[in-house]
Amino acid sequence: MFHPQDPDVEEQRTAPGLRLHQASCHCGAVRFRFLSHIEEVVQCNCSYCVRKGALHHRIDARHFELLAGARALNLYRFGTLRATHFFCRLCGTHTHCHPRSAPAQINVNVRCVEDVHLWLATVRVRDHDGRAWALDTP
Repeated sequence: MFHPQDPDVEEQRTAPGLRLHQASCHCGAVRFRFLSHIEEVVQCNCSYCVRKGALHHRIDARHFELLAGARALNLYRFGTLRATHFFCRLCGTHTHCHPRSAPAQINVNVRCVEDVHLWLATVRVRDHDGRAWALDTP
């Protein structure tokens, strides 16, 4: 988790292309922010992602900060129980997850980002065959 006072964060904020993104669930109970340069998002076709409709962007967990709503977050796990999927218990919005393939990272749902409608059409959407990957990966 990063903190605004951290000198590393200030340095990263001024690095070319990095931006501090503000995000929330639909009802606003869960609010978070993250530091990243979003050039690509991932659309997964696994059984869960297809149903939740998220567009994932993977970041280092150190660049994520939950601002509000820790008590409003519910956790969902399935299959190997290694990935953790978080959603708001009040409105149901999927906000982020810790993927089983990279537990030190976080996949944020970019559909939660405040100004997503202004820039989403400018990023690459990469399809991930999570359906096949889930069968082949322990």
